[in-house]
Parts: sequence; structure tokens; C-alpha cells
Amino acid sequence: MAHIADKIKTIDGSKETLKLVVRITELWFVGTPGRSKQAEMIIVDSDGDQIHVVCKQDKLKTWKMNLKEGCTYVMHNFRVSMNDEQYRVCDHPYKLTFIGVTVVRQCEFDGLPFKNYRFANFSDVVASLLVC
Repeated sequence: MAHIADKIKTIDGSKETLKLVVRITELWFVGTPGRSKQAEMIIVDSDGDQIHVVCKQDKLKTWKMNLKEGCTYVMHNFRVSMNDEQYRVCDHPYKLTFIGVTVVRQCEFDGLPFKNYRFANFSDVVASLLVC
């Protein structure tokens, strides 16, 4: 029996054997020119929920050629950690990191959004300006 895919909104740090069906909506490489240190990406699931994913240098050689912005994938097994950096690219409280047993398989899936914008209410923006 096939394992049902997990949803990004249910990621709470309690398990690392996740199976996600996602689209890479943003992909960038961090490092010095000509030599990438790591890949970072934002993935989105069919509900439009997003999470930040990091592929560090030691795993990047394995996955760099297979990761493409806009493509859909089934991804398994990550290290789940708190998304508590000073600069956060997603609102999700956790982020995922590729590990030695991470599996990524490109597959064609319909119904996965290319982008998911979450706009703030205008009143919330005005209220935040008044607090300063």
C-alpha cells in the first residue's frame, strides 16, 4: 500500500520520514561565484502551503542537476529544524534540510501551484506602521 503524501502544514518536527508531493517555486544557490556552497528553495504543496528547504554543500553535488525551478517532485526524508533564523523566506515555523537518505524523484503532477502569494490586509500594514 502506497504511503499517502504528507502536507506541509502538518510538519511539526515530530517526524523526519516525510513524503511530500511538491513543486519547487523558487531555487537559488548561495556561495562564491563559480562555487556554490548550498542550494536553497521554496517548495509548495497542492494546498498552496510553502516551506524553506536547504541542500547543503555535501549533498548538493548529488542533487544540483536534478533540481529545477517550476518542476514537480516526490521528496522523502529530511532533517526538520526550527525556522528561527533572523531572515526567514517562509512563514512556516520549520524548515527542511536534505540528508544522506533524502530521496528526490521528479514526477509530473497537476494541481500544484507555481506561486502562492499571501497578501497582508491593508489594515494590518497600516497598523504595523503606527506601532513603530
